[in-house]
Amino acid sequence: MASEIPFYYFLITILLALMILGGVLIYYLRASREKNRMIKLLSDQNKSILNTQEELRKAKEKAEESDKLKSAFLANMSHEIRTPLNAIMGFSSLLLDSGPEEEERRQFISIIHNNSNKLLDLMGEIFDIAQIESGLIIMQREPCQINEVLMSLITFFNLEKGLSGKEHINIRMQKANKDHSFTIMTDERKLRQTLYNLIENALKYTNEGFIEVGYQFRDNSMVEFYVRDSGIGFPQEKLDVLFQKFRQVEEGHNRNYGGIGLGLTLSKKFVELMGGEMWAESKPGAGSVFYFTLPCQVADKQSQPT
Repeated sequence: MASEIPFYYFLITILLALMILGGVLIYYLRASREKNRMIKLLSDQNKSILNTQEELRKAKEKAEESDKLKSAFLANMSHEIRTPLNAIMGFSSLLLDSGPEEEERRQFISIIHNNSNKLLDLMGEIFDIAQIESGLIIMQREPCQINEVLMSLITFFNLEKGLSGKEHINIRMQKANKDHSFTIMTDERKLRQTLYNLIENALKYTNEGFIEVGYQFRDNSMVEFYVRDSGIGFPQEKLDVLFQKFRQVEEGHNRNYGGIGLGLTLSKKFVELMGGEMWAESKPGAGSVFYFTLPCQVADKQSQPT
């Protein structure tokens, strides 16, 4: 009996050791789980901090870009307003002071008239963009003779190109319906302004070659207008921002081309108001094509040609 006592002690010792070992193991596992949980929590917090830092960086860059655009817009606006104003004031003074000959007087009056129109167009663009963003501008659906609109614009810009020293540029028209009175229901003023902006833009950036304005019919009851030119073109990164407010193909203080960067923005918004969409294709040195679609609701029961 006395010889068995050490054996029981031995068993009890082993059991106690196993219990202690089990307790240590459980504690280790719990501590390990807690450690992993804390590591994950810290990792998530670190990711959140990094994401917040990235968002702040992007917001800072966006604010800086917005500030640059605002500064560029104000500089462009100042230049675009002061240039015609200087011409108006200067030639008005010449009319008052020098008593010019009849031919000179008519020339001065023409210059004053043209620069007054430039100011009116500038104010009109600013007014239109303000109305669109405030939701005040509405769609006026009415009969619109497409070919007449195109012809009047072609005639105007064939005269305008001479004033720009670009008489050699061929401005031509392609129409899918030859009927001069072909009419659809749309907002004529917005359509005319959209085409005007696109042709003006093409003439601005085209020094050699041609500008072609036209339209064609699509299968989904839409009419697709286009303005194609053989001008300087622009790269993809410019294409991505071209329809944004105050953005232009050429930005910066040493610009070769005028404007405040609202024409294309207004054109795209006008087209969307009329139920269509606008896009562009271009490559540097290979010219540009601006497209837009409109619903082809033919007026006066005219049938669409095939």
